[in-house]
Amino acid sequence: MRRFVSDWKGLIFNAALFLNGLLVFLLIFESRFAVPFWMQAVGRMHPLVLHFPLVVLILYSIWVVAIERPDSTRWNAEIADTLLAIGAFTAAVAAFSGFVLSREDGYESDTLQWHKWLGVAISLMSVGWYGLRQYLMPWKLLSKLVAGIFLLVLFVGGHLGGNLTHGEDFLISPLGPSAEERPKVALEQAEVYEHLVKPVLEQKCISCHNQEKSKGNLQMQTQALLVKGGKSGALWDTTKADLGLLISRLHLPLDDKKHMPPRGKVQLTEEEVVLLAAWVKAGSRFDQKVSTLSGQDPIYAYAQNTLGGDRTEEQYDFSAADADEVKKLNSTYRLIKSLSAESPALYVNFYNSANFTSEEIAGLTPLKNQIVSMDLSKMPLKDADLKSLTQFTELRKLILNFTDITGATLGELKKLEKLRELSLSGTAVKMQHVRSLETFPSLKKVFIWSTGLTTNELAALRKGQKIAFETGFRSDTVILPLSPPTIVNESQILAADGLVSLKHQIPQTTIRYTLDGSEPDSTQSLVYKKPIQLSENKLLKARAYKDGWYGSKPVSRRFFKASMKIDSVRLVKPADQRYAGKAGATLIDGVKSEDEQNSGKWLGYNEDFQGYLYFKKPVQARRVTLSMLRNLNGSIFPPTRIEVWGGADENSLKLLKVITPQMPVKDIPGVETILYEAPFEQQQLSCIKVIAKHLPKLPAWHSGKGNKAWVFVDEVFVN
Repeated sequence: MRRFVSDWKGLIFNAALFLNGLLVFLLIFESRFAVPFWMQAVGRMHPLVLHFPLVVLILYSIWVVAIERPDSTRWNAEIADTLLAIGAFTAAVAAFSGFVLSREDGYESDTLQWHKWLGVAISLMSVGWYGLRQYLMPWKLLSKLVAGIFLLVLFVGGHLGGNLTHGEDFLISPLGPSAEERPKVALEQAEVYEHLVKPVLEQKCISCHNQEKSKGNLQMQTQALLVKGGKSGALWDTTKADLGLLISRLHLPLDDKKHMPPRGKVQLTEEEVVLLAAWVKAGSRFDQKVSTLSGQDPIYAYAQNTLGGDRTEEQYDFSAADADEVKKLNSTYRLIKSLSAESPALYVNFYNSANFTSEEIAGLTPLKNQIVSMDLSKMPLKDADLKSLTQFTELRKLILNFTDITGATLGELKKLEKLRELSLSGTAVKMQHVRSLETFPSLKKVFIWSTGLTTNELAALRKGQKIAFETGFRSDTVILPLSPPTIVNESQILAADGLVSLKHQIPQTTIRYTLDGSEPDSTQSLVYKKPIQLSENKLLKARAYKDGWYGSKPVSRRFFKASMKIDSVRLVKPADQRYAGKAGATLIDGVKSEDEQNSGKWLGYNEDFQGYLYFKKPVQARRVTLSMLRNLNGSIFPPTRIEVWGGADENSLKLLKVITPQMPVKDIPGVETILYEAPFEQQQLSCIKVIAKHLPKLPAWHSGKGNKAWVFVDEVFVN
């Protein structure tokens, strides 16, 4: 026991020597080294272990510098040796784990190379120092020179590591000008992106998404890089209910591995999340000025709180709503916020058209005396719903862009005596309805671009004196793009008639579509004249065209035909509890999941999936379709084999079809729903068994090499 106690320093010194030797070997053959999956955890320990050797080695170096003579009572050789031995060993562990971590995606800069080599240098120097400590007495000049160089290398290496983790010049930034010393911009001159959005991204996002460290191949330091997006695609998409990746990942639970910023990083405030969502929803413009916004716009409210300014915020004569009531009425698809910290005024934004009903407006009645701004853009709002809006007598701003209103009941809004701003862009309003707005008592500005009004009608409106009509045109020669057509069907799973309807808000617009996956053009593609009848699964793509306009962007949706109702399901084994959906009902509930594994609408298996489908009465079937998920980054692979069995009952099944999906040979970015169709000779069936075999081991090119792959399924269709 005594010998072990006396030799422990030698043991950890030998361990440090071994780790350094292994590290040098791996560096030499770095290009051929692939990190095995079990070693990834070692790499991710780097942030946990690196601080200990830094503290110990800095303490030892400063101690050496401070000792001035051999007989100093401040020097204790035994404690000093202990410090150096521990520092040498932990430095080797930190350098080795750092090297493993550097092999992960998202680290590809010169800063990483310098940090890596300086980390190795620190490890080698500390081992060498311990081995030669008998020749480097602390009171000698050479020792103090070594300690000084060592401190310099430690500080530079730590500085570069801080840059990788927290952004450029993290370590020395407190020595430079503080944020308060930066020139302030007046509210009148402020730009939405440059002075509001960009600072939030710099403070909360760019530390992980820059030229030094680009997680997910995403960099955010310039406008061009933001637009480009990363490995998972574009950062925003206003055609989606959740506005795309940037906003949706801010709203994920903090424990979700895709939540941004990740757990442990400084999170965005609620006001910052609202700012980014409002900026994206308004078109993510990089040139818009704050002064062009109304006082009720959430971006303007944020600017007032952040930048200040000479404008005086409107004073309201009503009291604030009960905070608990506001919290209760907030939901995933309806956001209610104060205009500013001290204001009693509220604004409301609606986000998900698929979940919108008229009751969503009626539910806000307890706050009718505090809501001054409401944004209903892209909601399926009807003319009849406008009457329910008249109860919100404090409304100053109302946004109805790209809703289903025609203007027939627009006169109802005259009851809103304080309404100053109205937005009707992308609606089917008629000239006679718009003219009635001139009788509204307080209305000052109306946005009305991308409507069915003619050029002459728009020109006539712009000549008016009482209301400023924003038409989107600067002259009669300007050509604007059409908005995409609307796919009326809310569900991707078709009813028995298989009808799909399209529409466009602007009259006399031609809608062209395809069903074969090709992009619609203005000459050859099918023209939409009446609801499209689909007899099988199809990908619908559509664009809008009109003389004097540029063609719209395409809109697409995959539709699934389910002509035979499955009465019940039995799963041979339950799905993993993290991805359990609604058990067997998930396969037949008629709800198509989003391309997101954590949506709660998928069944996820880390083994083979097997399920029985039952019909109360026999059906004449000839095709079974499985809807499955592919997310290679999340280890969700296609199945290696799909088997479809059928018969009168479980005991009389015969094999009807085998499908062998092709396995990916390299990474395929992004997440995608994939359909597997199993056709067979038409026959009468009362029971169907479906098997989807998972990939037993992830391939060598995958970061999780050797682990089992997942299979995810959400719907099964029988036709």
